[in-house]
Amino acid sequence: MDRRCKVALRKDFWINIILIATLVILVLVVFWSVQGGYHKASSLHSGDCTITRFGAVGNGVKLDTTAIQNAINYCHRHGGGVVNVPPGTYLTGTIVLKSNVTLHVEKGAEIRGSPDIHDYFKVDPFIDGDGQPFGYCLVGADHATDIGIDGHGIIDGNGYGFSGNRPFLIRLAGCSGVQVHNIHLRQSAAWGLNLYQSLNVHISHIHIYNHANYNNDGIDIDSSQMVFIRRCHINSEDDSICMKTTTRMPCSHIRVKDCTLQSLCAAFKFGSESRGTFTDIHCTDCKFINCRLGGIKIMSVDGGHINNIRFDHIQMFNVDVPIFIRLGGRLSTFHPGQKPLTPGNITNVVIRNVTATVAPESRLLFPTGIVLSGIPHHQIGHIALENIHLTLSGGGTASDEDVYVPERIKAFPDIDMFSLYYPAYGMFARYVKSIYFENVTFKLTHPDLRPPVVCEHVNLIHWQNAPAPVFLHPAPRMVDASTAANP
Repeated sequence: MDRRCKVALRKDFWINIILIATLVILVLVVFWSVQGGYHKASSLHSGDCTITRFGAVGNGVKLDTTAIQNAINYCHRHGGGVVNVPPGTYLTGTIVLKSNVTLHVEKGAEIRGSPDIHDYFKVDPFIDGDGQPFGYCLVGADHATDIGIDGHGIIDGNGYGFSGNRPFLIRLAGCSGVQVHNIHLRQSAAWGLNLYQSLNVHISHIHIYNHANYNNDGIDIDSSQMVFIRRCHINSEDDSICMKTTTRMPCSHIRVKDCTLQSLCAAFKFGSESRGTFTDIHCTDCKFINCRLGGIKIMSVDGGHINNIRFDHIQMFNVDVPIFIRLGGRLSTFHPGQKPLTPGNITNVVIRNVTATVAPESRLLFPTGIVLSGIPHHQIGHIALENIHLTLSGGGTASDEDVYVPERIKAFPDIDMFSLYYPAYGMFARYVKSIYFENVTFKLTHPDLRPPVVCEHVNLIHWQNAPAPVFLHPAPRMVDASTAANP
């Protein structure tokens, strides 16, 4: 081999070596890039998708809506995980949770609603029982699965200046697998936490303070199933927990336990939006405080059927009309295309182990502890009241026994819808098929000359260790088990 061939071979050898080395380096660069991307995505999935990485400032002045939404979208696109909100005040309009994403608001962090309605949009809009259009919200989700809101921070609606269109604090529509825990919810322009047609929702250890505007409910559960609420504290301007059915989809299998409910209206309410069925709903071991429009309010006025309802071990303090049950015929609609229904029914309601002190100053001129009222041709079904002990302020006169209580079939239902007082201080019952009335006491702090119990158009009443009823109209079949040989 001549010298020129040897030189050429050496040259080709080194060229091949350089090419191989370059190829190896390229492979390693790609591998490291992929691995780096994998580890970055993994870190996001483990909870490091922090909104400040996406441009959120958190100074309470700059609008951080886009940055927060970009963080949520990024996390969702990469398989889900935790979007972290670090300490700071993040001013924002509507942000929308996506499937498999949890919004974690750290202690010292606050998501604060923009004061401008133009920074919000609607999530599945509807019209409520007062005819108000709703759907705007600060935090929303639409048909998302496996979502959550947690942390020990604050979501504040900053709702003071709104009128007309008013955003909810949180509206979750058509969602499933929802977890809401350890969060402070404050000062919405309207309702606080609203669930609509949602399934499998767990809510615990949340604190709600909602007094910034009007219609400031705490939690509203609309046409939803399998909702579990425990160890929550709610202080609201309007109803603390409210069951609604604005559609024919039922509210069912709902459990509320170990909660403290404080309200300027009602503590636990069914309606007024009541188009669908309410069934298998239990509330136990709760306290109701300072509720001037009722403690337990069960109302069907739009055609809905209410059955299998249980309240057990409830303490009430300074509450006006501890138990109010109303079947009416308002028959409102709430979504486009709906037609009015015929009146529904209420039956198989059991309320037991209740102690209550009735507010001395209330919407009623003279207080009454229990009101049950159906309408002609549509009676309330079976109601059981057991171990009920109420303390009332009294003040009624003997002439109040003959007070006329109007029907008001189509009226908005509330404790003062009929008159300023009822003909009985303990219980007034009208258009009821059967009442089981056992171990019930009414204690008066001042004299009241009205009878303790007055019934009108009641088919059957069974009482034991309870005041005997007075009947204004045809006497029903009566069972006084306290004197019967075989109770």
